[in-house]
Amino acid sequence: MKKKFRLMNAAFMVAGLSFAFTACEPETDVKNGVITFEDVTLNANGYWNGSDRSGSLTKSMSDWGDSIYTYEGGFDSGIMTCRTTFNENKTYASTWWLGIACSNHTNMDSIGLANQYSVYAHSGANGSEKFALIGSDGASCSFRQPIILKSLMVNNSTYNYWALKEGKDGAGYVTKFKAGDYFNVTVTGFDSTHVQSGKVIIPLAEFRNGQSYICSDWTKISLESLGQVSTLTFSFDSSDKFGEWLNTPTYFCIDNIVYEEKK
Repeated sequence: MKKKFRLMNAAFMVAGLSFAFTACEPETDVKNGVITFEDVTLNANGYWNGSDRSGSLTKSMSDWGDSIYTYEGGFDSGIMTCRTTFNENKTYASTWWLGIACSNHTNMDSIGLANQYSVYAHSGANGSEKFALIGSDGASCSFRQPIILKSLMVNNSTYNYWALKEGKDGAGYVTKFKAGDYFNVTVTGFDSTHVQSGKVIIPLAEFRNGQSYICSDWTKISLESLGQVSTLTFSFDSSDKFGEWLNTPTYFCIDNIVYEEKK
């Protein structure tokens, strides 16, 4: 009987020790955050697109002999860096930008490139003032440390909304969407070693399989399938093409990027 008691007592002691060791294991410190773009300083016109020429300058000549100044830079919001290229043709005094811009424009009515900085909404996501505008195929952003992305809010820009809805872009290059048409953005994640971690396809217009959908409000998209990422790239695809070139304007808006960071 004493032997049996001693065995039972030993078992309880082992279980207690096991529990003690388990309870003393350090917990993972997880920090949740949201990138809102509210901390970005805009110019007097209500946007940032690199036109302050703060990026690194390179000079080149085009095939036609034009003098081109290119400024490679970007802006930060929270732990996110958005890359932007601002180009200036000195010969013809023309400018254009590629990559990611930031804006507070909410003009939902004006059609065409002159209204390129507006989201098709009355505000940023959840009533905020500012949002980011993806404005070219291959646009990219990065994070100061690897993070787990949870979600982001997306919407069409006014420029491409009316191109999709009515076939109006102010220049006559686009056609009104009909059965069989689509307009998507693919978000691709890369880890800290530049290995692809996953892809998420965001439908901004879908007219296949009996649907007639055009994104016209801030919409939440899950990014959890991307896993842990250090960099994102954005690429566009549309049924409205001329050869390999998209007729649909390559614009869309993002806001409120929710992430999880392990310390």
